[in-house]
Amino acid sequence: DTPSRDEQILSMIDEFVAVANRLKDEGNDTDLVNAAFMLASGNYATFLAAGNQGYLKEDGIRKIAEAYKHNLTLLQDLKKAQFNPDGKN
Repeated sequence: DTPSRDEQILSMIDEFVAVANRLKDEGNDTDLVNAAFMLASGNYATFLAAGNQGYLKEDGIRKIAEAYKHNLTLLQDLKKAQFNPDGKN
């Protein structure tokens, strides 16, 4: 039984959050942990788009920012369904 793509993603999210929580529990400020994760994610996205020796031009930055916005919107829709299943305020 191979996990679905969504199941794999959710499992990886749990791992990333566990690392973030460990860093927080070690005394790091949550804003610092968040900034580091965002920059690490941006670094990895840049690597995927441009390789180790490359960087993003304005159009590449825009495309990745749009992907982040799309994924953040999907996450918020999931959270809304989880915490507000009846659609009430």
